[in-house]
Amino acid sequence: MNHTVRLLLIISVAVFFSSAVSHGEETVIPSEKTGSWRFSMGESSGKGSQKLKGTLQEISRTIAATAVMTPPKGFEARFWGTVAPKDRFDICTGKKCPPSRPNAVLAMMIGRYESRGENIKAAFNTPSTMDISINNLGHVFTHLPVLYKDAEGILLPEPVRDGERAGFPAFLNNGHAVAVITSNDSPLWLPVSRERYMKAAIAAETKNLEIPPVARKKKGKKGATPAIAPSGKPLFVEESRTWIDPVEEKVMIEKSRRVTEGIKDTDEVIKERIQKLQAELDAMPPEQRSMQARIEPAAAADNETVPLLPPDSSAGAPVVTPNFRYFNPKLPADTPQLAVIQWKFDGDTQYDPDKSSISDTLNNRVLLDIYKNMAWQKLRARITRTAP
Repeated sequence: MNHTVRLLLIISVAVFFSSAVSHGEETVIPSEKTGSWRFSMGESSGKGSQKLKGTLQEISRTIAATAVMTPPKGFEARFWGTVAPKDRFDICTGKKCPPSRPNAVLAMMIGRYESRGENIKAAFNTPSTMDISINNLGHVFTHLPVLYKDAEGILLPEPVRDGERAGFPAFLNNGHAVAVITSNDSPLWLPVSRERYMKAAIAAETKNLEIPPVARKKKGKKGATPAIAPSGKPLFVEESRTWIDPVEEKVMIEKSRRVTEGIKDTDEVIKERIQKLQAELDAMPPEQRSMQARIEPAAAADNETVPLLPPDSSAGAPVVTPNFRYFNPKLPADTPQLAVIQWKFDGDTQYDPDKSSISDTLNNRVLLDIYKNMAWQKLRARITRTAP
C-alpha cells in the first residue's frame, strides 16, 4: 500500500468515526426537548380524603389533556395535591356553627428546560403556577388583609368583583385574580355589622393586655415577609410557596397563610385605645349598630388599626366574613361544591392571566395556553353536579 492510499484510508476512517461521535452527541435544544408531567400527593387522612384525592387526579388529567401538554415540549409540569381536614379560615366555635369539611388544593407548576453545564433540567425555581382548590372557601379571600377575628369567624374587606376569568366570576384581591366556580346561589360571604366590628376590635385589644411585652426583631430571611402586625390583630402572612426544590427535587411543605401576632404596645397605650373604642361603641345609635361596617382598605394594607368609616359613607370597602353555610349540609362533606382558581406568571411577576404585561417566557406561554384552551366545562360540571 503506497503512501497516498494509506493517507486516504486514514482520513476516511477519521471522518467516519468523527461523524459517528457527532451523531451520538447530537445537541439537544432545551425548548425542543420532550418533557413530561407528574402527579404527587401529600400525606392525607380522615374522612373524605380519598374522594378529594380522586377529584384532584381528575382535574390534573383534564389539564394534561390540553394540546400544549400532549406532550409537553420544552418544559415539565408537576401537579402537587394536598388535602386538609378543615379550612384555615373556618374558626367558628360553638353549637351554632356549621360543620367543618375537608378541602383540597391542586398546585400545578410549569418549569421550562434550561441548560445547566452538560445537563438539561427543568427550572422549577422560576415556575409559572396555577392553584385549583376544592371546597376551600378561604381561598376566595387570599391576599386580602385580615382585620379581626371573633368566635363567629374572620373579618375581612369584601373581595372586589372584576369580570370573569376562564368564563367564571372573578375577583381582584390586591392584584391577584381569583376565579370561583360555585354549585349554588348562596353567598360566599356575609356582611359584618358595625357593632360586631367594634366588639371584635375591643376584644382583640383586651386580649393583647394578657400577652406579656416581647421584643421582636424583623427577620432578614430572603423571600419572607416580616410578621409585623398591630396590637392584637391577627395577620395572615403569605410566604414563599415552592413545592419542589429545583436542585434536590424534594417535595417541600407549604408554609402559606400562617397566623401571627404583632408587636406588643405598652399596657397604658392599649388601655387608652380600648377606652376610645368602647366610648365609640357606647355612643353608637341602635340603627347604626346593625349597618354594615366599612373601612379604608389602604389603612388595612399598611397594617394599621383600621377605624370604621362614618355610617353615611359609601367610600372604602364593606367588611365581610366567610359564609361557611354556603355548603349544602345535605351532601356528603367531601362532595365538590366550590372551586377557586389562581395564577402566577414568572418574570415580571403577574397574578392575572388577562394582563397584557405578562413576560414572554415559555412557561408563561404554556400557562396562558392552558388558561385559554383547557376544558374548563369539565371542572364546572364536576362542581355543579351536586344535587342531593
